Amino acid sequence: MKRYSSLILLFCTFLCLACVSQTRQPAMFRWQDHYAKKHIKKYLPHDTLLKTSDAVLHISYNNDSLKPYLLMLHGMGANARTNWGSQVKALSKHFNLIMPDLIYFGESTSNSQNYSVEFQAQQIHEAVLKLGVIEPINVMGFSYGGLTAAMYNELYLPEVKKLIIIDGPVKFFSGQMADSLANAVGITGINNVIAPTTIAGFNGMKKAVMSTSFPATKKIKRKIIKYFFLPTKEIRDKQMDYLVKHQARYQNYTYNLNKTPTLLIWGGKDGIVPVSVGKSLYTAFPATTQLLIFPKAKHDAHFRESKKLNKAVIEFIEH
Repeated sequence: MKRYSSLILLFCTFLCLACVSQTRQPAMFRWQDHYAKKHIKKYLPHDTLLKTSDAVLHISYNNDSLKPYLLMLHGMGANARTNWGSQVKALSKHFNLIMPDLIYFGESTSNSQNYSVEFQAQQIHEAVLKLGVIEPINVMGFSYGGLTAAMYNELYLPEVKKLIIIDGPVKFFSGQMADSLANAVGITGINNVIAPTTIAGFNGMKKAVMSTSFPATKKIKRKIIKYFFLPTKEIRDKQMDYLVKHQARYQNYTYNLNKTPTLLIWGGKDGIVPVSVGKSLYTAFPATTQLLIFPKAKHDAHFRESKKLNKAVIEFIEH
């Protein structure tokens, strides 16, 4: 429990830290980012910026010729190195990990102002090819990255071996559902949970996302809001508004889940993307999907249950 509490503290800091690079960051947050970079570098020696047709993507990766590839797509509110900090060591022993910052996150940028999930998948696909990876790969995504991973499978089916979706708002998710979940933690609108601007919103985010809390004074919360949530509020709102506006299209995709072996992983108490979404995906595609639920986890199974989750991912891909 002590170890998990430490991870939770890092998670919340990382969740905020990863959103933006700033010169005025308090020293404690600069240290956390330095730690995250150093941790990833141990296992993914390559770190690069790749220019695609409409973006510049920051990618960390390893490339052992004897290992299969696993593309890992992070969630909204984080970058790759912070989202996957509890996965890198274990998974890099078995796979070549390709960890991009999604566009408009971390160090990945674009002038296109295209907020579609299709755009994310297309630019990431271009980057994977630029790395020289031409063989079929495994794809895993968490939360918004889970939807992006599903879209990657929709667009590039012949190039995907297996798919893993962790707490992803795929097909059966809606804006109405999201806002209802926000209301359940006392916040009006999911946007104010994804990118809170008040102490109440911050506390609501914690209730929805984290299955174990951590001590934080109002002063620390205000600093996190000021330095990490507020600077990215506008773009996060645009991304969320795009998803809601075009939700009918995203609900109509099959994402080729009837054709690709897929592992669905969910927190049983997820307050952002409820476990009912995972159950509906499993019911709709029973022949090709497996569903793993961690009953006590919220939107943080990859932190809370990292060892079990890592083991499940390894076994699913290797068998």
